Amino acid sequence: MGPLKGIKVLELVGIGPGPFLGKILNDFGAEIVRMYSFTNFFDTSNNPEITIDLKHPQSVEICRRLASRSDVLIDPYRPGVLERLNLGPETLLKLNDRLVIARLTGYGQTGPFSQKGSHDLNFLALSGVLSLIGYEDKPPIAPLNLVGDFGGGSMLGAFAIVAALYERSLSGRGQIIDHSLTEGTGYISTFVWQTMKFKPIFWPNFPRRNANLLDNGCPFYRCYECADKKFIAVASGEEKFYENLLAVLKPKSSLNRFDIKNWPSISEEFARIIRTKTRDEWCELFDKTDACVTPVLELDEASLHHHNLYRKSFDREKDLPLPAPRFSRTILDSHNDSGDEAKENESNRSNESTEILKQLNFSDSEIDKMSSMGIFE
Repeated sequence: MGPLKGIKVLELVGIGPGPFLGKILNDFGAEIVRMYSFTNFFDTSNNPEITIDLKHPQSVEICRRLASRSDVLIDPYRPGVLERLNLGPETLLKLNDRLVIARLTGYGQTGPFSQKGSHDLNFLALSGVLSLIGYEDKPPIAPLNLVGDFGGGSMLGAFAIVAALYERSLSGRGQIIDHSLTEGTGYISTFVWQTMKFKPIFWPNFPRRNANLLDNGCPFYRCYECADKKFIAVASGEEKFYENLLAVLKPKSSLNRFDIKNWPSISEEFARIIRTKTRDEWCELFDKTDACVTPVLELDEASLHHHNLYRKSFDREKDLPLPAPRFSRTILDSHNDSGDEAKENESNRSNESTEILKQLNFSDSEIDKMSSMGIFE
């Protein structure tokens, strides 16, 4: 039983952050109903869903009824879209004053950029974070869309919803969450701003990229290529870990790693040594010590790694990571039964729009009439 069991969520389906936000809530027990428009084909979940034309007046009534019985509404649209459909917070909160409305936008509900389109790369750029990612004397690199879309977006959005639900348990009233993904990206990057106060340690070559402690410029915090063209990740920052790293690599000389002038020479020496063995040969050696060195696994290797197998970290049938973190009332319960719960939810679900409408007390004749009017896909 997930900790969010009993919470009902209406997800107006967008792309990227919204669907994953819904998945997070569902993975931890919430009941999700997903509402599509005709133009959206993004589907990654096993939740009940209804596909309708939101521009049709009867569709608005369906949405209102769903919202009136829900605890949470996920709104992925630009500011003003729901208001134009007469489904804005002012309308919905009159129907259900306990409703938590999570509004996910690139730049927030207000401001000069509020009506602009945007994606993860834009969130990173406007938050300042993108300026730190990449190589010296080249444009910043577009990383995978994890930090903005899913970190500052979905994960922070899920926390905001849970926080609003907790506050509702005290006040009895819902809230409107104005979730700017640009602001979320900046917020989860707070550490970057904090470390700027300690530039000699974290950013000794700032504003140069690829030349500092945590941006691939440091010899003991970067990846190295092995003899088989695969890679290992070295994160041996603390003294104990660094000593263990040296004990395995056995470099010819031991330069002062705290003198950044030595970093290029140390990196070159480590790279030369690491190219003499395969990735798995190095991992066999480092598994016997504690040096913060791990293999860089391909996606199809991750679920087969012995630690992930022991922890049951993946649904191997679907080849997807299982929900994290885990909840337990015992101290050392390492069994992961999330996959079994997901399969049970999948087997019990109904994808039929008519089933959802019947739950909303629409009669068979009303459903037939709406279908003939072309409301449903």
